[in-house]
Amino acid sequence: MSEDKSYVIGTHDAEIERLGVQHRVWRSSVLDFWRLGGVTQGMTVIDAGAGPGHATLDLAEIVGPAGRVIAIERSRRFLDALEASAAARGLRNIETIEADLAEVDWTRFAADRLWCRWVLAFVPDAASVVHGMARAVRPGGALLFHEYYDYASWKLSPRSAAFEAYVAKIIARWRATGSEPDIALDLPPLLEAIGMCVETVRPVVFSAAMDDDAARWPMGFAREYLPSMIASGDLTQSEGDAVLRALDAAKLVITPGVLQIKAVQSEQS
Repeated sequence: MSEDKSYVIGTHDAEIERLGVQHRVWRSSVLDFWRLGGVTQGMTVIDAGAGPGHATLDLAEIVGPAGRVIAIERSRRFLDALEASAAARGLRNIETIEADLAEVDWTRFAADRLWCRWVLAFVPDAASVVHGMARAVRPGGALLFHEYYDYASWKLSPRSAAFEAYVAKIIARWRATGSEPDIALDLPPLLEAIGMCVETVRPVVFSAAMDDDAARWPMGFAREYLPSMIASGDLTQSEGDAVLRALDAAKLVITPGVLQIKAVQSEQS
């Protein structure tokens, strides 16, 4: 399988741009969560599953020249985009590692914080990866997650049965690969079972009118993923056409529910 095909939508330029829109939509919420999570200057922070590095760049500016951000990402194309952006901004405190999270030797790190967003939902053995991540932070360090807890809460107004069926089929498709879209619900007990203290579990959902720039993220994904669902046979062409009509008629979108989770490593680790 090619690198581009192994991602939900791909790693092409349009997807890099869409992920940039996504980051801008969530940026204020994420910055607030990072402050709550204690991310500050001089720290070493891992960005696990960094994609094209939109969050990595923000983290690098926060930790400053005395700090370091380690961006781990399996897509070379995404890392190329990140490295080009970092060079353009003059950021020299970013280290990039091309690796699948399931294959990382997490014991090589001693980070202060690890940030992971919308990655574990697509990892077949998330428990194993989380166990490894816990070994990457030093005693007193923390894991910071941003993952879905109710993907089916993605709704349109006016309400559309065709769109809700589309979302249900997306969930079924991802689960058929061994992934869990609502992985956030599994994280608190999993983290506690490996000896971490779960300090924060905070839900985040927002709504956006179609003329709001924030709507570009969920609505863009809905449109761009549709051809893949039809090509795979998960949707018929007529079902896809009904989804497009629902998207065209939508006045408001409610985003899938996300949990922001902070878990702290024991000082005795």
